[in-house]
Amino acid sequence: MTKSETLFEKALKIIPWGMQTNAKRPIKEFSGIMPFYIEKAKGCRFWDVNHREFIDYRTALGAVILVYCFDEVDQAVKLQIDKGVIFSVASPLEVELAEKIIEIVPCAEMVRFMKNGVDANVWNVCLARSYTGKDKIIRGDYNGYNDWFMTGIKGNGVPEILNKYVYEVNYGEIEKNEKILTNDGDKIACILAIPYDFNEDTTGEFPRALKNFANKYEVILIFDEFLTGFKLSIGGAQEYFNVKPDLSSFAKAVVSVYLISTYCGKREIMDKLNDFVLTATYAGETLSITAAIATIDFMKKENIHQNLYKIGDTLMNRFKEIANRFSIPVKIGEMPVAPFFLFDFDNPKKNKKITVRS
Repeated sequence: MTKSETLFEKALKIIPWGMQTNAKRPIKEFSGIMPFYIEKAKGCRFWDVNHREFIDYRTALGAVILVYCFDEVDQAVKLQIDKGVIFSVASPLEVELAEKIIEIVPCAEMVRFMKNGVDANVWNVCLARSYTGKDKIIRGDYNGYNDWFMTGIKGNGVPEILNKYVYEVNYGEIEKNEKILTNDGDKIACILAIPYDFNEDTTGEFPRALKNFANKYEVILIFDEFLTGFKLSIGGAQEYFNVKPDLSSFAKAVVSVYLISTYCGKREIMDKLNDFVLTATYAGETLSITAAIATIDFMKKENIHQNLYKIGDTLMNRFKEIANRFSIPVKIGEMPVAPFFLFDFDNPKKNKKITVRS
């Protein structure tokens, strides 16, 4: 076995899954081809423990929007290390970053920070419940590992009693959303939804429908923008589709590698945080906040989204050329900032297994 495979076998004995993140788990059938463990990364490339070099189209599951070890961001973080990472009281950097997010995110009137995307979704749901006085929620797809987002799955430690408080509706199911709201809207606090699911529908019809439902049935609309935020545009999917939610959750690309998430939205809703306690010791950690400030400043200065779409177009077109040259059945879709490539697309089961996402 290679060093990578040996390390994975060792890890399986002491770490469930052999690693920390589900989306990073190796596919054993691709052993010898797929890198299992990465030793270092720089720019758009990384090197595995077998010293093989790869171009990383996965961008750390969406967490990298500039490049690995981006000099302007890393230099800002190194300077902040000498000033301190976390203090007994707040840092002024919190105010600076909040102002920048309010400037670029359409729905943001007030902002708070956390470390993980799931935290931001949880606190937005809590805010919606507090503001409306209702308990039930509508949600779908993957919003994180919290109990409220893992209902209906037996054996995962989530109390079954929570099932009656959560309606699961996947992306694009407009009629199902409306039916639930018609029957039970007076008990529903919020709709938590991904505004774009990186599929072929780039019209924005789904988020616009949810906005109309939220207004009609007086529920809070929350956009989970972990993947779309700062990627479709600097203001996220809500800016791209011109659909403003009541609350939003951001993570990943907001900071380009470092660890921060943010939840933000209407002042009247966010102001409910003054009535109860939602807090975390590391939410104001300065290195990630500094990195987020540097990332946003660079994105604004260089208009990087124009370049992201250009690179994505080139990737899609060149991949199509190669597929045609070798008569490989392939379907290429989504937006250029995160295209997908489907092989053998007449066979759904096989297609699902070998889908390639950038």
